[in-house]
Amino acid sequence: MITALRHFLVDSWLGRVIALLVFASFIVLGGTFFSIGGGGIGLSGDVVVQIGSHKVTPIEMQQAIQRQIAYAIQQNGGSPEILKAPQARGELGHTALRSLILTQEGEVAGRRNGLNPSDDTIRSAVFSMPIFQDPTGKFDPQKMEAVLKGNQLDHQSLVNETRSMLYAAATMYSFGQGLVAPNAQVDWMVNFFSHGRVVDMIRLPFSLGEVATQPTAEQLKRYYQNHLWQFRVPEYRHARLVVITAGSVAKTISVSDDDLKAAFAQKMTDPAQAARYNTPELRTVEVLAVTDKALALQIATAWKKGATWDALQKQHPSAIPASLNDARIADFPDPTLGKAVFATEAGAVSDPIQTAAGWSVVHVISVKPAHHANLADMKEGLREDIANARAIPLLQERVRILEEEVAKSATLEQIPADIGAFPLAGTMDERGNIPSGEPAPLPGDAALREALLQQVFSQKKDEPPHIVTQPDGSAFAVLVDNIVPAHQGSYEEMGDKVKEAWLDDARKHAMEQRATSLYQHAKTDGLRRAVDGQGEASLLQKDEHFPRLQQRQDVPALILRAAMEQKEGETVMLQEGDAYWLVNVTGSYEESPSFTTTLRQNITSQLAEAYRSDVRETLGMSYTRSAPPRHFNAALFDDINNRVFSSVSGRFGQ
Repeated sequence: MITALRHFLVDSWLGRVIALLVFASFIVLGGTFFSIGGGGIGLSGDVVVQIGSHKVTPIEMQQAIQRQIAYAIQQNGGSPEILKAPQARGELGHTALRSLILTQEGEVAGRRNGLNPSDDTIRSAVFSMPIFQDPTGKFDPQKMEAVLKGNQLDHQSLVNETRSMLYAAATMYSFGQGLVAPNAQVDWMVNFFSHGRVVDMIRLPFSLGEVATQPTAEQLKRYYQNHLWQFRVPEYRHARLVVITAGSVAKTISVSDDDLKAAFAQKMTDPAQAARYNTPELRTVEVLAVTDKALALQIATAWKKGATWDALQKQHPSAIPASLNDARIADFPDPTLGKAVFATEAGAVSDPIQTAAGWSVVHVISVKPAHHANLADMKEGLREDIANARAIPLLQERVRILEEEVAKSATLEQIPADIGAFPLAGTMDERGNIPSGEPAPLPGDAALREALLQQVFSQKKDEPPHIVTQPDGSAFAVLVDNIVPAHQGSYEEMGDKVKEAWLDDARKHAMEQRATSLYQHAKTDGLRRAVDGQGEASLLQKDEHFPRLQQRQDVPALILRAAMEQKEGETVMLQEGDAYWLVNVTGSYEESPSFTTTLRQNITSQLAEAYRSDVRETLGMSYTRSAPPRHFNAALFDDINNRVFSSVSGRFGQ
């Protein structure tokens, strides 16, 4: 029960990733590994973990992580943005490891209980996989060869993965299929998530506080003496750096036109890849379905005159609403309805359409034209993909060359440019800011920038540079050639900053007094009356809706929490960032019938799947008591995970 609620209520990117991923999901993806598959990316033949007699190899672990990443990207609509989450690397890697262990545990349990899929069973399973079938539904051996080749798999790998899938289906995934979510629980959750809050709120920036007079010299000196810590000058260091990453190495790799043509052809012959780049015309629509033609005509007439979809649903509760975003013509269950939708222009409402189930009226909100990929449009992306893929195995050798060059160059001024290392120099403080206060243009991701700063501020002045390597294979060398110690800035040196700090404090104090006055008034008469006729009236945001399910991202978390947790009629005053906020909950609202219908369907299916996952995971964990995982090599696992994510980051330029 707790796990089921956690699966549903935790609104995070991880909620879109299925923990127990088997070969079936990989096959369905049909090679959508975005050029991150294949090869051993320089890994040794050690063992990551052992389950029973099976030893999980680095290649096997690598492929499991790649499958998990590919599935996560696919579940996120094909966008790699999901991988930018700070916890993505650890969570996806450990999810892949857990999946691999539990799948192997299922196989061990199956063998222990006498299960042994025959060759005919394996063959039938392979022949029934949709990714290997032609448009008529028949097994196509040429299509199978293309998919295997595209994912750098051989026939034995396919047999092994299919066998594991069958074991997992028999020992874990077939259990819990009949579980359903209790109606009482679904009803409570639907009611909770379908009612949002209506809020009046106002943001009062400190900067708008009115200061009547300018400070005197005595006031500024006193302020300076009382706030010395605000006027300390941090330690600054001037450093020369040379950095090499997979991305910088990729920039030195040439890709021929023949390579580009071959990569383009491979993508276009792979159905799953081609579907990513070639899209048919898509339409976003609202539909109201009824059984009576006269009623359909009445709805169409009102809709064309400007009535909204939500208003029509309330006026005609017997009408069945449906909405589709970016729908293809095949997404419509009734062919007649699909043809009518795609014959209606964007922004228009159709005449009543007769379908097999009755009558429908359609409002086409928007149209996305079809797109067909061509080599010219994809050339630069393909070039980057190929170069990044080739850079990974080259990185270690280039780092070795850089290490030799650094040993010969005490000033880091004679590093060859053709190895992919790039130099930079500048002055910065320990937070990575240059003297003007702006961030220093350090390269790489957050982890690399942090490592560079740490090295600059831990290395002694004029200490000979040396190579520092990172978990993802990147490396750098640092030479610190000047240090200006931290010191207390004098009043004369800090004069302008002292005055601005005094004025900032005065503005903040003035705004605090003003916000408090409005708050006291709002507690008794409401926020609208408190600001009515006042200078702040233009800042008031009225009747703001705060849904429970899709929480707003345009307000700070503290304000969001106040909007959701306050009682109706209450006003609260909060300080957030550089402003005071007044938040007044005025009421609640109910989501549209179509939203509520979709919400109920999603809650019902997600809760049921969460319960089923609980059963499978409990069963899988019970198998570990008979065959506990052994000899887990955490260092090797971390190395594999970092290398795979480095490859992915290079592919997507992250």
